[in-house]
Amino acid sequence: MGQFARLWPLALAIMLGGLFVWGQSGARAAAPSPGERAYQKCYACHSLEGPDPDLQGPSLKGIVGRKVASEPGFAYSPAMRGFAAKQTRWDRKALDAFITDPQALVPGNRMGFFGIRDAGERQALIAYLASASPGD
Repeated sequence: MGQFARLWPLALAIMLGGLFVWGQSGARAAAPSPGERAYQKCYACHSLEGPDPDLQGPSLKGIVGRKVASEPGFAYSPAMRGFAAKQTRWDRKALDAFITDPQALVPGNRMGFFGIRDAGERQALIAYLASASPGD
């Protein structure tokens, strides 16, 4: 017990110091960017990793510049396939319009999302999608 009595303050200081450092590094790493925060509205249905059959929506990997309604194996709505005949690629302008109000741009699409009204949040999301999921 004598040795423990001498060493416990040192052990306590090491543990508390480790918790402080862990907490500080975790706080910095946990703060999402505005675009990543906006993407949290999307991830329940869309992946950034590629097609995922367990999700309802197509992958958003490489969406900026990708052909509209082009993910192999995904069952796009007739409305989205019709839109793809007019708008061949998801450029930033088309994505911005779609994210603003999906039903206004593509009436009858199956995406159950009301859109993002804030222009800054949309731009942050599009920038995040472009950087977090570049195409192959």
